[in-house]
Amino acid sequence: MRVTHIITGLSIGGAEKVLLRLLRDMDTDGFKNSVISITDKGALSESMAATGANVAAMGFLKGKVNAIPAARLGAELRSNKPDLVQTWMYHADLIGGIAARLTTSAPVLWNLRQSTLDETHSKKSTLRTAMACARLSFSLPSTIVCGSQSARRVHADLGYDATKMVVLNNGFDTDIHRHSPEQRTAFRAKLGIPEDSILIGNPSRYDPQKDHLTFLQAAARVAQKVPNAHFVFCGDSITPENQNLSSIIQEQGLSERVHILGTLKDINPFYSGIDILALSSAYGEGAPNVIGEAMSAEVPCLATDVGDSAYLIGDTGLIVPSRNAHVFAGALVSLSQDSLDSRKAKGQAARQRIKEHFPLVTMVRRYEDLYRRVYSQRYDF
Repeated sequence: MRVTHIITGLSIGGAEKVLLRLLRDMDTDGFKNSVISITDKGALSESMAATGANVAAMGFLKGKVNAIPAARLGAELRSNKPDLVQTWMYHADLIGGIAARLTTSAPVLWNLRQSTLDETHSKKSTLRTAMACARLSFSLPSTIVCGSQSARRVHADLGYDATKMVVLNNGFDTDIHRHSPEQRTAFRAKLGIPEDSILIGNPSRYDPQKDHLTFLQAAARVAQKVPNAHFVFCGDSITPENQNLSSIIQEQGLSERVHILGTLKDINPFYSGIDILALSSAYGEGAPNVIGEAMSAEVPCLATDVGDSAYLIGDTGLIVPSRNAHVFAGALVSLSQDSLDSRKAKGQAARQRIKEHFPLVTMVRRYEDLYRRVYSQRYDF
């Protein structure tokens, strides 16, 4: 079966990482994948091409639709001759879905990831696109994949056709994401911190959704109570050149405690190096990949109660309300002051939870089964 995936872009993000995991582990005898980015080739394009998938970029500029990229998209779809088209994220759902319907006879599946969509937190263009998709959801896609229960609820409430929705939870590769003592030692040595430091990590791009302000306000409180605490950040725009981030770090008196690393090509040394993963997201998360990856690497996790984070973590870590630095700090202090054996037990329980409830093989198999089922029913809609 020829499957064409159309996605908004190929930067390092949640939907992109799920797609990459699918490409790596799908049955190559039964499926031939191709990927179309409607914008450009981002950081993950080479990794996707390495799976054997053909990767192409259409060159749409953000916020604009013009004839040349649209014609290029139509030509690419005709060339691919897909048996099925899977789109990822709102703009690809809309643009890619319409293009697929106009140029192929393949059924179209959408993929929804976000758990917050409103005028306060969403860009106007994103909200307009999602609303257009809600209206088209009754006629354009044959199936709507939701990456979390929270994404399903939010989009059903927005007016999407809930009868077409199916939830496929993220799955994680516990062979790739696993604790490495050697990587831990090397990572901490590179940061120049003592081996007995409590290292708290936050792998997330700089964006209001991730609420770094609340995290850093909490970190300042933690630093007062946990003298050996250090904090490490990585992600898009997490750099010394980010003046907003640097200013907050200085204002909170954390210059000697915070380490900022930018975008990492290999996240595994980060997970092995930290003692606690903490996400302070204010809204919008579905089922955060970084939580599942860290849990796979035996890292106890703290997260705000946004999206399906609580469902992922279960009883292996802590969940607190969003936008509350005092409570977030208290939870971090509690985890930091745990004994080494207690944190190790939490980490082992986290890895076991991923292996039992969110294994990659289950996610891949469910996508494959869905694709076969939709393809077999392609003349029924």
